[in-house]
Amino acid sequence: MKKWTSLLFVVAVMLFMACGTASAETVAPKLVLDGKILNPVEPPALIGNYTMVPVRIVGENLGYKVDYDSSKKQVTVSSETSKVEMVLEQKSALVDGKVVALQAAPTAKSNSTMIPLRFVGEAFGLQVYWDNPTKSVYLYSPTPPAGSTGSSGESGGSAGGSDSGSTGGEASLPESGGTETGGTDGSTGGTTVPQTTITQVQSVSYADNSIVIKYAGGFLVPKTSVLTGPDRIVIDLPSSQFATNFEPALGVDANSVVKSLGELAVTDHAALTKIRYSLFSDSPKTLRFVLDLSQKWSYEIVNDASLRTLTVKLVDPSTVTTTKPDVGAGTYTVVLDAGHGGSDPGAPSITGKFEKDFNLAVILKLQAILAADTRLNIVLTRSGDTYPTLADRYNLANSISADLFLSVHGNSNTKSTVTGTEVYYTRDDSLAFAKAVQTYATPTTGLKDRGVIKQSLAVTRETKMPAVLFEAGYLSNAGDESVMFLETFQSNVAQGLAKAIKKYLQLE
Repeated sequence: MKKWTSLLFVVAVMLFMACGTASAETVAPKLVLDGKILNPVEPPALIGNYTMVPVRIVGENLGYKVDYDSSKKQVTVSSETSKVEMVLEQKSALVDGKVVALQAAPTAKSNSTMIPLRFVGEAFGLQVYWDNPTKSVYLYSPTPPAGSTGSSGESGGSAGGSDSGSTGGEASLPESGGTETGGTDGSTGGTTVPQTTITQVQSVSYADNSIVIKYAGGFLVPKTSVLTGPDRIVIDLPSSQFATNFEPALGVDANSVVKSLGELAVTDHAALTKIRYSLFSDSPKTLRFVLDLSQKWSYEIVNDASLRTLTVKLVDPSTVTTTKPDVGAGTYTVVLDAGHGGSDPGAPSITGKFEKDFNLAVILKLQAILAADTRLNIVLTRSGDTYPTLADRYNLANSISADLFLSVHGNSNTKSTVTGTEVYYTRDDSLAFAKAVQTYATPTTGLKDRGVIKQSLAVTRETKMPAVLFEAGYLSNAGDESVMFLETFQSNVAQGLAKAIKKYLQLE
């Protein structure tokens, strides 16, 4: 299903579940919207396995109209451009006339209508952050800068080679005196994450020429730089802190206070001698990892949204091309996104199948085709039945400076007669890619071509590279659905999408 413009609330169920049912039962979570603490009569609560939130207080604080029809047991949330309709105890909703599956049915509690946060977050593009120490949920509505058609909340440049902003002292691992030689991770500015969003870094380890940083909670967006005199790679992780069970253990000082720095010796690499890590800044919280080198060395960063791992792959510089080749003559990174996943099934088909399964089947077939081309580096937002949030998906693409982003979905409509394929884009720099998808992929479906459509969708709006969302057909249409789950249909679509990608990159 395609996503809708900002209307309401945000997804927190998986984040709540991660903190544990027991703690949720003993501490009533706060609900904070754009910095304002909301005080509903009925607070957010775990009902069954899902986090539910009172719809009225959230909706009205966002400026939306919230109505309840007691005779129909129906809740309607509307703005000038969109409308959501939900009925108590029914696990589906209407969003702008389209049927959408809910993870949990809306329910009444103490005269308040409670709805699943997961559904509204996926549909309407707010961001949510779980702060475990205070048992609070922080909701942030998107506020793009005036005149901007791209991302919101972007600022600054790469971390650079100097260490301005250091809190000073041994714990901050100051790197002053070095000379910057370039080599950032390719991120264009780094996403500004609200200070209440503190990602828990759980461990750092080294094996097989790779440094693996595991984390939980929010999505890490690294800033990296390469310094000389001595040679080292510096990786800053804004809005992060060491988890209480961080490994290797940080140890304690003479006063039994947990240290804010540590190091890991490396003895079996041609260049890497040591990994140092510290709390670089306390306000805002930022962790720093320094890779000490005996000589200049190259690296690549892979940020896996579903596994929550940040991997720094050390690459022999003699095997690396130092400059990115022109279009048609080099290696390109393509992020493939299977929409929905995990506890978010997406749109239900008329025979009870799930959109998430269709999306993943096509993406895996497309990956297999493109992986055979050594000029392409293929990255998946999910490779199984997991749920990366919308922010996870576009942050992943941005953090690795991908060249293209493609999201695959199945569509749905309350009118069962609606049929066909649609191609969505948001920014003007994505139009050429969208037209390539229409030209080469749409005909492979054998369905009606419903055209290329410009619309503000999170994954096509917040990405920094040309990005397209492909709606392969309507799961609510008997004819479309009857072919969409066939291997031949999915293989044909994958072939068409592969051709569109290669044609756009001038690789064939």
